Amino acid sequence: MRLLDTLVIQSIQPGLRSKSKDELFEEMASLLKQNPALAKVDEATVLKALNERERTATTGVGKEVGIPHGKIMGLTQIVGAIGVSRRGIEYDSVDGLPVRFVVAMVAPPEQSQEYLRTLAKVARLLSDPSFTETLVTASAPKDIYSRIEQMEGAAARVSSTGEKQLLFFELIDGDYFDPVVEYFTEVGGTSATVLDARNVEGFLTKVPLFQDFSRVFSESQEFGHVFLMVIDKGAVDRFIEGLEEIVGDLEEEGRGIAIAIDIAYCRGMPSMLEF
Repeated sequence: MRLLDTLVIQSIQPGLRSKSKDELFEEMASLLKQNPALAKVDEATVLKALNERERTATTGVGKEVGIPHGKIMGLTQIVGAIGVSRRGIEYDSVDGLPVRFVVAMVAPPEQSQEYLRTLAKVARLLSDPSFTETLVTASAPKDIYSRIEQMEGAAARVSSTGEKQLLFFELIDGDYFDPVVEYFTEVGGTSATVLDARNVEGFLTKVPLFQDFSRVFSESQEFGHVFLMVIDKGAVDRFIEGLEEIVGDLEEEGRGIAIAIDIAYCRGMPSMLEF
């Protein structure tokens, strides 16, 4: 599902009026209600869903971004709304910064996997400086809507070959961990797996034979994770391109390594791949 599939232009507000977090949630609930998919749900129920989720942990994910969301019984689709605050709103964000860019979402409880993937797409979109620049400069809802349409249209879909490969990606730089997790979630849903992959040198000091070499091994790699995902062979190149948009050119030392290998035997269906 594209983010655009969750939106109507009436649910986009480039000039939020709210001055507090409580006011913001009320304003975002009102924007969500502009979508016909919520015609049979009253605004108080929408607001309650956002507040209930917020009580579990802040949805202020940092870098001036807030993604309030919740689940509502009886919905038939995921519904989104976008708002921009020019002054910023105190939000109890993870980095302590006020929130300026807000995407609110509600979803049916039974669509948890699609919901997770959509939230990951939202997080990735909001981490793109070109998109947040659009949010800052937009004078009308249609400007934001058109930009999302352009960005999602540019992300070409892949044609299925029916032939699966197992993709390994070793991430070395911990600074990219969160956006890479979001990317694998967006594309692979819950079928992606992450393994701790610190290289063997990090464990050698625990082996009696090698304990005298602790000074040498103290400089070894401290962070390393391997991401695993079953992927259609026709999607691999496009997937790696998207990965390099996050971590940089994999041909540069220290960026990580991606390997795709043929699968001799596979039983079960991985999540559908979309870009």
